Amino acid sequence: MIIWIASYPKSGNTWIRALLSHYFFSKDEEFNFDLLKHIPNFNIGDFTNENTKFSSNIDYADKALDVQKFICQKYKINPFFKTHSSLSKIDKKFFTDKSVSLGCIYVVRDPRNVITSYKNFENLNYEKTLNFMINKKSFLFANKTTQKKFKIKGMELISSWSENYNSWINNKLRIPVCLIKYEDLIENTLKELEKMFNFIKEISSEKNSNFDIVRAKKTIAETSFDRLKKT
Repeated sequence: MIIWIASYPKSGNTWIRALLSHYFFSKDEEFNFDLLKHIPNFNIGDFTNENTKFSSNIDYADKALDVQKFICQKYKINPFFKTHSSLSKIDKKFFTDKSVSLGCIYVVRDPRNVITSYKNFENLNYEKTLNFMINKKSFLFANKTTQKKFKIKGMELISSWSENYNSWINNKLRIPVCLIKYEDLIENTLKELEKMFNFIKEISSEKNSNFDIVRAKKTIAETSFDRLKKT
């Protein structure tokens, strides 16, 4: 079953992935971005033929749950996936459900900081960025530049900032959620990393593993902002 790393864009999702991928999947080496392949972006475009035609954005997004069921049949371990998708219902289907989702680590950031970061990232003005952030029908598209740089294809229904947050945090699907605040992650990274570790341990029914503080401190050092910029 899938463990989601979910968030609205520009909220710290990549940093969470860097922390978890280094802690769980590195062989005690320096951080490199290849480790993020262990927590890839979820996109149904990776599981469909490039010639597949969809009648609309909704039709494309509506296939997400079917793809997740396929993934769970193929994987022998609980895979991690990153997503910016809202957990809102699309037509008659939710983005995911309890049958395929083991849990979700949701990272939230103060929207007053998100809007500035998003504005700069997309090279937009504040008004256009705000309109995008409050639109419940907002889609996140991947152009060719984004595909090449971040290995992200297709589109995601991210909805509005508030809908994205509430759809996961207050979900009625009984999907367990661990809330990580970006500001807390900056303030005490070790504490928040341990919080995520314990959440993953609990939902995975893992009884024999313990949080390794020495390894965690190395992970934090390897994934600091200064190190990530140099990598």
